[in-house]
Amino acid sequence: MNQSNNRQPDYIEMYQNTVQALVNIIDPNKLFAVIGRGGGKTSHITARRIIRVASEMPRETSIISHKSFVALFTNVLPTVLESFRSEITMPDGTQRPLLIEGWDYCVGEKDLPKHFVQPRYPLLYPERSIVFADGAVLQAVAVDRADSVAGRSIVHAFLEEMKYSDGEKVRTRIIPAIRTSRIGSGSAAHKSHLHGGITGVSDIGRVSMGEHNWFLDYEQETDQQLIADILTLALELNKYAVNLHNGVKIRYSEAKLAKWSPLLNKLRKKAVYFIRASTFVNRDVLGLEYFKTQKDILGMSEFLSSICSIGDRNRDNLFFELWDEEKHTFDDSYKYSVINSLNLKETFTVTAEHLKYYVPTQKLLLGYDPGNFRSIVSGQVLKGENTLRIFKEFFVYPPEDAADIARMVNAFYGDTAINRQIDLYYDRAANKRNKQAEKEAETDAKKLKKELEKYGWRVRLMNIGQATIYYWQHHLLWKRLLAENERSIPRIRIDANECPNLVSAMYCCKKVVGSSPVELDKSPEVKVRIDLQAGLTPQIPSAMTYLVWGLFEKHFPGVRNYTSEGAILPNYVG
Repeated sequence: MNQSNNRQPDYIEMYQNTVQALVNIIDPNKLFAVIGRGGGKTSHITARRIIRVASEMPRETSIISHKSFVALFTNVLPTVLESFRSEITMPDGTQRPLLIEGWDYCVGEKDLPKHFVQPRYPLLYPERSIVFADGAVLQAVAVDRADSVAGRSIVHAFLEEMKYSDGEKVRTRIIPAIRTSRIGSGSAAHKSHLHGGITGVSDIGRVSMGEHNWFLDYEQETDQQLIADILTLALELNKYAVNLHNGVKIRYSEAKLAKWSPLLNKLRKKAVYFIRASTFVNRDVLGLEYFKTQKDILGMSEFLSSICSIGDRNRDNLFFELWDEEKHTFDDSYKYSVINSLNLKETFTVTAEHLKYYVPTQKLLLGYDPGNFRSIVSGQVLKGENTLRIFKEFFVYPPEDAADIARMVNAFYGDTAINRQIDLYYDRAANKRNKQAEKEAETDAKKLKKELEKYGWRVRLMNIGQATIYYWQHHLLWKRLLAENERSIPRIRIDANECPNLVSAMYCCKKVVGSSPVELDKSPEVKVRIDLQAGLTPQIPSAMTYLVWGLFEKHFPGVRNYTSEGAILPNYVG
């Protein structure tokens, strides 16, 4: 970034797949890239556009946004910084980081190195900013925190994982901040074709899972003829740039570049480019076996959306048929008095300390689904709200076991909890009809109890002596709870930020076709590879059903007479 030290090479060797190369050569003012997982959206598109924006507009401020600060600090910015640190090949064959921290950029620093150019405006949030040696600033902002961008004048906006952000909030909170004056400030930033631009990346949102595809509107704003003209001219000018690098046709190439570069800049400044690509764009890196494996282990809906960038709308035959993600989840998860103090220089891990609704003086409730894949949902009943709030999901699979999931629970809640009482609800009967299964489930619960008590928790097993609970009973209770049309009935709210797999898996819980009474289809637990089961099978929702039944059985609306051979349902309504 700092040209005076002569460290910046004339060229470097870097791998690009086809889409990345296309994006770089077109280099539009507004770019919307919808690419499947493993396509290098953040590491190869966002990160490199950040460097280009910083180089084109020294001393100016850009922003990078996500749905929440937590997502930025834990997922996005670590990927960007890792990209900055990635090794590149220099012209002489040696290797070095793409950018050197402390020399080319600094992270979370209020006092900048002496050789840095001062940014145009004071750093309002240095702890959330990356500053480059030329004075360019990249500030992290959260879509769910309007005040994090209020009053800012920015030259470019980077929008990460757009599907998770509400489109209306992006349009009303983020995009209006893209403004800088052309007069009076001494800035020539507006001459850059990237001035006032947007770089948005995402994979396709699954509508059936409440994700947002608002950014697809920009596909209609792409002028294909303009993009073709930019591509033709950019490739031609690239030839002249190569000539200069190789020391051939120097005057001729310089004249051509001087003549046509302003036109290319003008065309790029007008351009909106929407590109959609599947993960197959990275097939040379990932290998075809990767896609075969993904096809085998993912459901078709997940494969189409995550790999092929094709959306879905599959809510057919849901076991939780009244499930409404917008109604039954919440995303105002965190105490921003704590979140606002975060610094990019620090390693950040979310714990219960950061949760807005968690009450340390109140006991903790756990729903536990034992077995090979162990899952826990944790929460509290907030009586003032008459609401069960599910705060956090946990899961492990071999070689991890009960000791590991107990450690995870304690790591999240242990340092904050004042009341160290846990009520543990589990599947004593495992929805099976044999005594051995019941004994195994209860044994698993006792093992978890023992492991938790090693950390000083007091654990009560809440299901000892409980009769077998059938799926049709869970189904009826959930219908009543999710309907929310009775004032006295408690509400259920799931933290969408801390329980992403639970929210995803709610859509994977289907009824067994033709079952009467209703049965839950557990076949995904056999079909899906165990390391992918968290968000694609009924495992974690099952843990929640045990908790919900244990807490709210009194609200069960149906008959209770059943035998070990099957339910007797004279009044049953499915």
